[in-house]
Amino acid sequence: MISYKLKNKNRAFSLIEVIVVVIILGIISAYVIPNLDLDSFRVQGYEQQATAAIRYGQKQAIGSGCNISVSISISGCTVEYGAPVETGCAASSTSLVNPATGQNNFCDDSSPDVGAVLPATVQFDKIGRPSGSTSINFGTATITIEPETGFAYE
Repeated sequence: MISYKLKNKNRAFSLIEVIVVVIILGIISAYVIPNLDLDSFRVQGYEQQATAAIRYGQKQAIGSGCNISVSISISGCTVEYGAPVETGCAASSTSLVNPATGQNNFCDDSSPDVGAVLPATVQFDKIGRPSGSTSINFGTATITIEPETGFAYE
């Protein structure tokens, strides 16, 4: 019985070990937190959401057989039915809803880079070919839209 009690007694951390770990975590956090730049992640997220909105607009144009317009500005990204209105299509400037959020804005509250050249509009005809901008400059990245296929990439 005595040997059993001694084995359990040595299983905990000592106070000195806990203090050393806390000091090391404090030093690491004091160095990492000031150097953490979340703005670059927000900008990159905005660029990726704009690319996704362009791709979604092209897929909607092909799927619905309607002209679709994708507008990207500092305040957000919208996907709308474009002109000329085809038979069976909604009226021009009717917004499409983001299936993920249920909102009309496809780019969330993050903001683009200060060097971004916006607003930009890309229009897709009923078979998904783009007209308008074939590249959108975001300062840190450029979204390129292939002229014949409409494929958008960074």
